[in-house]
Amino acid sequence: MRSESDQWIALGVALIVIALIAYVLYRPRVQQSKEYQAAVVPLSNIMDVGFIVMSPAIVLLAGFTAPLVMLAVCLVAIAMGFAIGYNIRHYEPLQGTDDPLNKVERTAQWALLGASVVNIAYYTLLLMALFLLPFDAFTTGRQSFMGVIYLGGIALIGYSGGMVWLNKKGDQTTAFNLAAVIGVLVAFAVYNLQEWLGGRWALSDSPEPDMEDFRKIIGLFAIVQGFEASRYIGDRFGAERRISTMRIAQSISTVVFVAMIAVILVLFLPPDGPVSGTAIFEVSDKVGASMPWLILLAAIGSETSAIIGATSSRSDMLVTAKVPRKISFLVILIPAMLVVTFVDVGAAVNLASRVFAAYYLVEALLAGLLARRKGNWWAVAGFVVIGLMMVTIMIFGLPLS
Repeated sequence: MRSESDQWIALGVALIVIALIAYVLYRPRVQQSKEYQAAVVPLSNIMDVGFIVMSPAIVLLAGFTAPLVMLAVCLVAIAMGFAIGYNIRHYEPLQGTDDPLNKVERTAQWALLGASVVNIAYYTLLLMALFLLPFDAFTTGRQSFMGVIYLGGIALIGYSGGMVWLNKKGDQTTAFNLAAVIGVLVAFAVYNLQEWLGGRWALSDSPEPDMEDFRKIIGLFAIVQGFEASRYIGDRFGAERRISTMRIAQSISTVVFVAMIAVILVLFLPPDGPVSGTAIFEVSDKVGASMPWLILLAAIGSETSAIIGATSSRSDMLVTAKVPRKISFLVILIPAMLVVTFVDVGAAVNLASRVFAAYYLVEALLAGLLARRKGNWWAVAGFVVIGLMMVTIMIFGLPLS
């Protein structure tokens, strides 16, 4: 039987880790480092709390093989990252010219806008679900209603000119958000150690994934997106720095993602819960009575920053396309409100996966065309394979529900 002291130890270690990481990341030397500033943009986009919340679904679908499955999903994202990096290095010098590839890039940008709208809706649904659960007040109706009000508030702030201030505040929380995500992981790792020392650590009755389960797993691809953010901060950082820091961000997030899957195996095997987007919240009190609140705190910070950041960056794209700044927020957030109204969390992450795969497909096409110009046929073959992976996600990915 797990003691109350064990729960407090797990929580205490997590809080110490959060404090130490936040202290290191908020030091002026780190905050002012160009490497940190370039790396934290893709890292914060990839490592929002969404991956923690959706991790149980992969365990319940894949069983013992879940860490390897998560690694495979991350490797697909890393492969796509090579295409993004190739475009940073070889396409960006062509911007502003009459090169016909600019039409391909414009298509990619509009695909990214659509993907971001769905992703904002997914973040919002997740945040509202986590906010309602500890109060035992969750219903899909309340979740959708609160999500629409929440996005409506952001739209109003943007329309009235307050988004710059809001985005600045969101940027200031990035270091804490990353620290909180690591802290949650550490708390679950401590739980595993305590269960092992207490002779209670055991796994059994692993599910055997079938083709439908595999399709649901690839339908969760959106949880590893975000690295493409490096593609759109060229006004702040050079090409090589963005490429290297994007790879660093993907490497760090891969380690964290796989580790998170590994430390929650003991909580979900044998499988006795639903494949849902709130399962981690419902079992986290086994780690510590205050763990649901720690996850909620991490969710509020990371999801809010992700929503504001995505809205602001896509607003910049629309302004470039001659849309007035204050109207751009409505163009982004009104469709997101519609998704929040009519789609649940599981379907939203699947939809986000499909539209992000469409965006990545266009980027892979762009990389392939650039490689063909240079006569690099091995690179062309690699980008074709990456493109086929994205097509597979678009066609065969299924929602959890």
